[in-house]
Amino acid sequence: FAYTIMVIDLLLFVLCVAHVLICPYTKVEESFNLQAMHDVLYHGTYIDEYDHTEFPGVVPRTFLGAVAVSALSYPLVSVVSIFFSTEKIVSQYIVRIVLGISVCLAFISYRKAITSKLGTTVGTALVLVTSCQFHFLFYSSRPLPNTFALILVLLALRFWVLGQHGHFIWASGVAVVVFRFEVALLLGIVLLMELAGGRLGVRTLLLHLLPAGVVCLGMTILVDSFFWKRWLWPEGEVLWFNTVENKSSKWGVS
Repeated sequence: FAYTIMVIDLLLFVLCVAHVLICPYTKVEESFNLQAMHDVLYHGTYIDEYDHTEFPGVVPRTFLGAVAVSALSYPLVSVVSIFFSTEKIVSQYIVRIVLGISVCLAFISYRKAITSKLGTTVGTALVLVTSCQFHFLFYSSRPLPNTFALILVLLALRFWVLGQHGHFIWASGVAVVVFRFEVALLLGIVLLMELAGGRLGVRTLLLHLLPAGVVCLGMTILVDSFFWKRWLWPEGEVLWFNTVENKSSKWGVS
């Protein structure tokens, strides 16, 4: 069984990479993070050379996901650049594959938690059903805020299944505060169910929720204020723009 599951898990990675190789190019809504990864890799701390200084977009987005993927990709990009110095498309393949693999690793981590609770058959079925679907694997390597948030959501769900509430709150905090505030609708319901079911106490909740909120908010403000060259909380501005000002219809309008 262990060997079979390992092969099935490997299938997920193979399919993810196949999607990148077959469809390497990105859509306009993916342009910010893709360009951000390019700038981090090729411009470093020379922020004035970054694309967003000239084309900031409708609202600011966090650089944390792009920085993380760039850091993981940098060794391979550096080596490949020696042989393909003018072919930046190779770097695009690399960063997208690194992002896709990160999503797959988070998913496998979630699958292991499901297997431990519900058995090998359910865990295997989870991977097989997911592998047969287009949407998850296609978007797993797409540099969207949703994709970065997906990694944290999968980890949060793993911690929830295993009853590790502290880790669940911290992973949820990063997903919500840094990448996608709307995820609070999903993870918040899970949190309320744990409270209502008596599996999570108020004291434990506050013990993790307050420091997680402060750390996540402080992290995104400090890092993103450096890149945007002004004090800001990117996801907070997105939330205000979309919900309070109700200007989401302006997305994609020049």
